[in-house]
Amino acid sequence: MMLKIRHAVLLIGLFLAPMVYASELVDQAKLYPKSVSYDVYRKGDRVGHYTLRFSNISDVRVATDIEMELKAKVFGFFNYEYRYRANEVWLNDQLSMLNVKTISNKKESQVTAVRKADYLETVDKKGRVHSYPAELMTTHHWYPQLLDQKQVLNSITGKMDSISPESIGSALLDSGGQTVQLEGFRLGGDLDRTISWYDSKGLWRALEFKAKDGSDIQVVWSGGQLIKEASLAKAKD
Repeated sequence: MMLKIRHAVLLIGLFLAPMVYASELVDQAKLYPKSVSYDVYRKGDRVGHYTLRFSNISDVRVATDIEMELKAKVFGFFNYEYRYRANEVWLNDQLSMLNVKTISNKKESQVTAVRKADYLETVDKKGRVHSYPAELMTTHHWYPQLLDQKQVLNSITGKMDSISPESIGSALLDSGGQTVQLEGFRLGGDLDRTISWYDSKGLWRALEFKAKDGSDIQVVWSGGQLIKEASLAKAKD
């Protein structure tokens, strides 16, 4: 009789115990070091850096700080400086808060987003207020879940972009004599000129996009070199 009572109490306790939520983004953040650095290249020349830092990690919450700086000469003589600072907080795999500050040649703009009851209230770089779906993810690339989305929050403009990600093939990241296999995905849609590269664990290793002046920009895991299929085929010939 006592055994039956204990068994019943155990079952009741299991039903009343709080559900543990498994956060995909928290698990993803834990795959990285707490601070990750990337090198920024323009036309093959290193022109800056990109840093990704994780903090306040719990079972359901993670905060990220993103920083990007670059300096380059445009058209051979015009000095161009760009700074990007972002802080975002994710709660239960949804964006809770975003604050972005961009300085492009001393011209400053800001983007913010705050989670309301069932939507995101955002202010774009022109100061216009929008109400967007609560499940929107930002264009910060460190999570491969971005590839499952059809719409994203552009963290530079503060507007919602449509995307249609598709695989474009494989590449290698050559870093310190070690090579890592990568798969590239063109985001498509409004971000058709953006390609993000991930390894087999889902770590974001590199990014390629076109700058406003048409130049090619690469953001590559610090100390690494992105070797694409075309380069590999040429080396074999």
